[in-house]
Amino acid sequence: MKENTNILSVIKKIFTLRSLVIIAVNIIIVILLFVGVRRLFAPSSDLTASSKVADKKQTPFKKEEEKSEPKAPISLLPQQPEQSIPIKAYKLAFTDFTDELPAVGTVRNIPEIELRFEVNGVIKNIKIKEGDKVKKQDLLATLDSKDVKLEIQWAQAKLNATEAEYKAALKRYQVVKRLYEIGAIIKARLDQLQAELEVSKAKIDISKKELQLSKVKLEKLDMKAPQAGIINKKEKDVGEFITPNDIIFTLLDAANTFVEIGVIEKDVFKIKSGQKVKVKVDTYPTRVFFGYVETVFPAIDERTRTLNIRVRVLDPGKLLKPGMFARVDVAVFRKKDALVVPSSSVSIQQGAYYAAMIEEEKIKYAPVTVEYITTDYAVIKKGLTEGALIVIETPGMKRFSAGTGIKIIETQEKLF
Repeated sequence: MKENTNILSVIKKIFTLRSLVIIAVNIIIVILLFVGVRRLFAPSSDLTASSKVADKKQTPFKKEEEKSEPKAPISLLPQQPEQSIPIKAYKLAFTDFTDELPAVGTVRNIPEIELRFEVNGVIKNIKIKEGDKVKKQDLLATLDSKDVKLEIQWAQAKLNATEAEYKAALKRYQVVKRLYEIGAIIKARLDQLQAELEVSKAKIDISKKELQLSKVKLEKLDMKAPQAGIINKKEKDVGEFITPNDIIFTLLDAANTFVEIGVIEKDVFKIKSGQKVKVKVDTYPTRVFFGYVETVFPAIDERTRTLNIRVRVLDPGKLLKPGMFARVDVAVFRKKDALVVPSSSVSIQQGAYYAAMIEEEKIKYAPVTVEYITTDYAVIKKGLTEGALIVIETPGMKRFSAGTGIKIIETQEKLF
């Protein structure tokens, strides 16, 4: 009896409430691990089959739920048709079109002649100042002629001496010749005097050249204008010693007014000689000067990556001054009676152009051939006719698919 009671007491100590809970939790964990391992290693066909069975079991409930959902009420009023898109249209018409390429540049007078003396010397007189207009052969400046006059006197004296020497040699030769003719002297002596005579004659020629050179040098002491123009700069003053390397004046040809501009690489192909040009300067804001592209330089400037263009400007009033900042518009494309549409009305699909037009109050995309296009306008060569309605503005500038219904709220008769 005592033994039974001891066993019961031991059992009670072991299987307390806390220990029972722990044992139950461990059993549940083991069961969950077993189920998880079984699903992990089970073939996919078993899983799909089990999922189908589960779905079949759940299907009746879903049907009951669907049956229980109320149906949407049916409207007895007639449905509203889709609203037409409001757009603006342009009635296509023939017009003159010009595309201008803007550029900036500097006014120049070409040629800009640098005037120098041909000889060394000291400046004695300057007859003009900056800004003076001069004519061809007008006297501009002179050098001191004292040294050159001394050279002329020396050359003249040398010439006189050689001429006297020649006369003396000629007399000796004539005497010896007469003696030779009567047989009083040998021929060798006659030949010697003849050679001396020829040397004296050559010295005369040299002296004459030296005298002529000195006189020409005297003429070079005067600087004269090589052509008509305007004195731009005066680099030297009276009393300065100059050499042929020193610039004295800069002469501008007022009749040859140019504007030099730079065109960026992507626009180089648009520029051609002879294109019409409009020029504006800040000094005359309301006046437009006209000209044309005269010279397209062959190479691009490596520093600025631009191509230099020389534009001849017609300036009969001589208003443009060298150094002025100029704004230039080059007419790179011109066509009369052209069919022009906005570039936004033209789209590209698979390498072909299509223009958005209106036909029977619906949008239609007509295939077109574009002759010239810019960021703003496109010149249509083929595909559209005069009077066609072109879509030029939509809500938000969106593109709508062909067949979309539209409503024209405004029709423009002119594009620009």
